[in-house]
Amino acid sequence: MRNTIVPHKNTTSNSPFQSSDKSLFNKCNILLLLLLLIFYVTSAVGSDKHRREIFESQFGYFKELTLGDYTANNDKRIVKWVDDINIFIEGDMPVSLHRELDSLILEINLIISDIQLKIVATEEEANYYIFVNLAEKYRSFYPDTTVDSLKTGGVFNTYGNLDYEITHGSIYIDLDLAESNIGKFTLRKLLTHSLGIHHQSRKYENSVFAVNRRSIRGYSNLDQTIIEKLYSECVKAGMDKFELDYVLLNGC
Repeated sequence: MRNTIVPHKNTTSNSPFQSSDKSLFNKCNILLLLLLLIFYVTSAVGSDKHRREIFESQFGYFKELTLGDYTANNDKRIVKWVDDINIFIEGDMPVSLHRELDSLILEINLIISDIQLKIVATEEEANYYIFVNLAEKYRSFYPDTTVDSLKTGGVFNTYGNLDYEITHGSIYIDLDLAESNIGKFTLRKLLTHSLGIHHQSRKYENSVFAVNRRSIRGYSNLDQTIIEKLYSECVKAGMDKFELDYVLLNGC
């Protein structure tokens, strides 16, 4: 039998690279895919980093004020009131300071809706007490309060349950050590801290939460945002840093 060899018809021109055209095409495709993958990963990482930077700039201050130094470990928890704050005044509060208190209560009640602040007529109705120029009496009720702290012009104390819900609190104001305007600011600062925002910061000077601040006429927009955020539906008493991060970023 005779074998007939049929020559392969080649329509391409002869070239020293002719035998590797397909291999080169595959390599180009792989390289293109790698470049696209690198671009996608880089963009995703950059996007996540940018998102985190925005998140920290917007909410890092909130966490600093409510959780304090939360970076070392995760033992800090959100504390807040879940019931109305019923305020009883112990001592002789000047008329000007009483007006400031009325105005402050109105401001806070406009910012938050879950709870309300109000002045009550008797101690039995109260879960929050304002002591004016009654240092010894204050220490008799709150023996952990030091004499040195009382000499600063004002202190606050809050107490809660095992669910990190604030159940009662108090402040002491020494008007003998403060001028009228400083007394008003001290009242604002201590009452606001008593809401569960226990810490201070050096980030914003025009804030009631600023370290060593001794005078301010009202809440800044950022102050109002901090108070509103703490008493939003999503932020719960007892939340740790990671739980707080989640709801701040994603909502309830």
